[in-house]
Amino acid sequence: MSKPASSKSAIKPFAEGAASVELGGFTIENGTAAIAMYGQTDLTRDKAGLDKARALLGFLQEVVQVLEGDLALPAAIEPPKPAGTVKNPFS
Repeated sequence: MSKPASSKSAIKPFAEGAASVELGGFTIENGTAAIAMYGQTDLTRDKAGLDKARALLGFLQEVVQVLEGDLALPAAIEPPKPAGTVKNPFS
């Protein structure tokens, strides 16, 4: 699910487990425990670049607000435990 990023309308940080937005080649994937950001985009010195910069800044400001508003925010999240091995039932 991909839609243009814009302040206050794209995704709510940490609220949806699988939503994602694309910002001109830069992808933001929302999760309940983490937000992944990857790819590449250019913030050009024109109105299009300004629009992208504002969209990115707006989203990051929302992320900061959510984190600052979480009174139970841990110092760090423990990494997931590695998956264990299961005996092959067919051998």
